[in-house]
Order: sequence, then C-alpha cells, then structure tokens
Amino acid sequence: MRILKYILLLLLLLSVAFIVFVATQKGDYKILRKKEISISKEVVFSFVSDSSSNQDWLAWTSNEATINTIKNIPNDSLVQYITISENKNESLMRFQKTKKGVLVTWEMKGNLDFNLKLLSVLQGGVDNVIGDKLEESLDNINTYLVKELKTFDVKLNGVVTKHMTNYIQQIDTCSPAEFQKVSKSMLQNMMSFVEKNNIEILGLPFITYDNIKSNNSNIIFAMCVPVEEEILTTPGSEISGGHFEEFLAIKATLTGDYSHRKNAWNKARAYARKKGFVEDTYNGKFIEIYKVSLPKERKPSKWVTELYVPVKKKVYIPKPKTETTTEGTENPTDTNTPTKQSE
Repeated sequence: MRILKYILLLLLLLSVAFIVFVATQKGDYKILRKKEISISKEVVFSFVSDSSSNQDWLAWTSNEATINTIKNIPNDSLVQYITISENKNESLMRFQKTKKGVLVTWEMKGNLDFNLKLLSVLQGGVDNVIGDKLEESLDNINTYLVKELKTFDVKLNGVVTKHMTNYIQQIDTCSPAEFQKVSKSMLQNMMSFVEKNNIEILGLPFITYDNIKSNNSNIIFAMCVPVEEEILTTPGSEISGGHFEEFLAIKATLTGDYSHRKNAWNKARAYARKKGFVEDTYNGKFIEIYKVSLPKERKPSKWVTELYVPVKKKVYIPKPKTETTTEGTENPTDTNTPTKQSE
C-alpha cells in the first residue's frame, strides 16, 4: 500500500513538473512558409482575398479559426488577424510574380496559450503545429486553383426551345476579371430579396446578356431568378421584373469553373453558324443557368452551367434569273448569288 502511495506521489510530481515545463516554454512564435503556384498572381490573390473562399483552402475549419483583414494591397499583400481557438495571430501573405505563376510567402506570428504550448511539446515544436497548417493551406490553394479550375468540359446539346419565363433581375456592369466575384455577390443579394419578400421561385438562378462580346470590354448582364408571375417593383429599385417569350436556341453545357465560359460560348456560336443559324437577339437572350454551383458544390470542376444562344434559321432569297439583251449581254444588276435575309 505504501509503495502504491509512493508511485502515485511520483506520478503527481512528474505531472506537476511537466505542466511547469510546458508553461515555461517560449510564449511567442514566428513561422514562415512559401509555395510557388502555376497560376497568375491576380487569380491567386483574388481567390485568397475573397472571404467566402476561406473554407476551400484554409486548413483550419470555420469553427476553429476566423480571419479579419486589416490591410489589402491588391495583387501584392494581405495583412490579417487569424484567431485560432480564441488566440489572435498576425498573418502576412505576399504575392510575387514568377515565370511559372506566383510565389506566395506566408508569415504568421503570435503568442501561444497553454494548449498550443502543450501541442508544441508533444509534436516537436510550434513549427510542426502551426507550420504544418500553413503548408496544408498553401497546398489546398494550389490544388484548388491548378487542378479544380483547369478541369472542364463543354458539351454541345444542339437546338432546343427555351420556354417563356417571368423573372426578377438585378442589372450590373463589370470587367471580365471581376465577373465571377460580382455575380456571386449579386446572387446572394437576389436570394436575400426573395427570402425577405416571401417570393416563390420556380427554378434555378440564371444570367441574361443582351450580347456576348469576344473582346475584353465590360460585361453588361442581369442576375435573374425565375418566378411564377411578372413582378412590378418601385421605380429606382435595384431589383426589377423581367420577361422573355419562347425562343429557339443552341444549347451547350459547361462542366467546370466559370472562367471557361468564353470557350463554351465560342463553341456554341460556332455550332450555330455551322448548322445554318444566325443569332436572334430580337426574340431571345443569351442565357446561363447554374445547374450545379455554390453553395451546394464547392469544387469548381463539378459545377454545371447551361448556356443558350438565341438563334433563327438563316434564310436565303434568290434573286430573279438574269435576262439576256438582244446584243447578248446580261443585265449587270442581276446575280445568281443568294443574299441573306435582313435581320
């Protein structure tokens, strides 16, 4: 019995000594990690600086860590506070252009509470505790942007009839580089409007364009939500009602990130020309429907977007046959070449 007491006392003393050892460990830390990513600096910075994308790359879950941005220098650096288990840490990320893409340098510093000191002792140092998380996060950025964004497929579905639709819309203009970020924000705004006003929607959100331009000029578009009846809103409201009648369209399906929209539109328009159609923006609209997207699916390689090019059949009207004069010459205004009907 006495031996057992000595053993328990020894264990107690060892425990106290271990706790004292952990508590007296160095309280501050500074960790640095780097990774080169084969994507443009602008794309990487836009992805990392978008708070809605944190769950796609940050190694800590949203319950474990929160991020507050203190300073944002576009395409250059981010200064943030990352709070991990109520412990605030200062984070600095720098983005440097390279031949392959961008070099991301991530520095984090802060103070360790007892729990983090304990983990550091058990795992061989704070570098293994926090440093591994930084490495995992950088690897996640690389995987998401290089693999997820580059994996895509475009399928041409042929000629379809797009049925009449009533909808509510929000119209905006932005550059091609800003389109994904702006349209995401508009969709969130639109869904909040629908929920706040108890509006019943009849399908998936979609975007309409009056025209699809091949250059890099600003995009004019409308974020839309289909509804049962056409809705009238007050003048000056950012949300308005809209409507289109049934029209003929060439349909294409893009599986992958929205950055491949241009490729999908070009294929659909080329298919229309090949099949003898001309675009018909008078009776229809260019439409994108998000069949599979955020927030249900986080991986861009699995997003599914349907695209519709409004068309009508190209009509040729031949001119009357030429008549020969008594001198054997032809009327110079006549021709056998067919002409396209006015659009």
